[in-house]
Amino acid sequence: MRALCLLAVALCVLVATACSVAAENPALPAWVQARISQYEGLPAANPPRAILRTSYQGRTAYFVTSTCCDIPSELYEESGQLICFPSGGFAGGDGRCPGFALPPNSATVWRDARPPQSRAAPASGGK
Repeated sequence: MRALCLLAVALCVLVATACSVAAENPALPAWVQARISQYEGLPAANPPRAILRTSYQGRTAYFVTSTCCDIPSELYEESGQLICFPSGGFAGGDGRCPGFALPPNSATVWRDARPPQSRAAPASGGK
């Protein structure tokens, strides 16, 4: 049992290391690396942020996951130009890339491996 626990801990460390190394990956465009650094400077979201390399209209694109139901996901050209908000938000996306669906062969290039921050209970004004 102890060996299984050690294996699980080692796997978690390996995954966390792999996620933070993605920010230094020279194969990623500079704007993606900068975005990863920006996200790592923010509190961890729930669900965790992730960036996936995918394709849109036959070209490489990057999909940034939503961090909540009312925050839209983002789809960027390889150059970093925003294409659209394909899903999420109150309207379910902005309608600028209809028919976009994240293909199953999309590759996760970064995922925030930090545990989500717990939200503090609102302070009560009563006694």
